[in-house]
Amino acid sequence: MKIKSLVIATTLALGAATTAMAETPSFSYIEGRYVEMDEAETTFDGYEAEVSGRLGNYMFISGSYGETSGNWSELGNVDLDIATGRLGFIFGQDEPVAAYVGPQVSYIQSTYGLGSDGGWELGDDSTTDWGAFAGIRAMILPRVEINGEVSYIDFERESLTSYTAGTRIYLTPNLAATGQLRMGDLDGFAVGLNYSF
Repeated sequence: MKIKSLVIATTLALGAATTAMAETPSFSYIEGRYVEMDEAETTFDGYEAEVSGRLGNYMFISGSYGETSGNWSELGNVDLDIATGRLGFIFGQDEPVAAYVGPQVSYIQSTYGLGSDGGWELGDDSTTDWGAFAGIRAMILPRVEINGEVSYIDFERESLTSYTAGTRIYLTPNLAATGQLRMGDLDGFAVGLNYSF
């Protein structure tokens, strides 16, 4: 009898969770990610954190910060700190598919050091510049979102163009596991957890 009651309770809970799932992509969330990317024959890995929030019905503002490091030779190490701020305009509000576009500003600091951990610092270099981004998010199932984006930053010495394709798989109505493939000037991937509010 207890097993039957447990099965019924579990079925009802799963049914309620499924019906409570979001029908539209969320632009209000907190996300943490592990990141790995390749640049100039160097593999960097580290973490990123992002916060995004709606501004009314048709806009959002977001900020992200990441720290990655990689060995650029057998003797040296490079640390990259990247911070980005964005203002986005949403098309398709309250729809299963939403497009967005907007300006962004990005700051990159590169710190160079000797030793496997870069402990002997040789110097650093930083730059801040503007760019733009555009993307699309689509809820293809109650628990599954797919997304794609293009991002461009025109730095003084070079420009960075990146393309991403990713997914969010909702474990609960608010908590999702995320995965992202990155292509372009910085190839790599990211995996993380996302909490929507």
